[in-house]
Amino acid sequence: MAVIYAAAVRTARLQAVVDAIDAGTAGKLKLYTAGDTLLATFTLADPCGVVAGDILTFDCDPDITVAAGDTGTVTKATITTSADAVIVSGLTVGLVGASPNIVVDSTSITAGQTVSFNTGTITHPSS
Repeated sequence: MAVIYAAAVRTARLQAVVDAIDAGTAGKLKLYTAGDTLLATFTLADPCGVVAGDILTFDCDPDITVAAGDTGTVTKATITTSADAVIVSGLTVGLVGASPNIVVDSTSITAGQTVSFNTGTITHPSS
């Protein structure tokens, strides 16, 4: 039988994620290739987002943009504190319509290219 969390517990856990990301100054979103090459680092808003029920929605309005530091195909992301302590890893990255955790304007990135972080969510499973 699967473990099932109460709704209030799921919300509190996601709020703890927000609090950890925002500890100190603004956290960071880092985009990587499958081979762990860091392609781009975004500075998140502070607070980084809002929790409503089981969903943490990142504050990307307006879009957050940076110049890419390397070239490759982005496949995954991590979120860290401002001091680079990993808070969340294993995030999916993709384009609008693909339902990833992190939506970017392009998954094929070239060094120096402007990359946009359009939207992002983390959904807490009920179990």
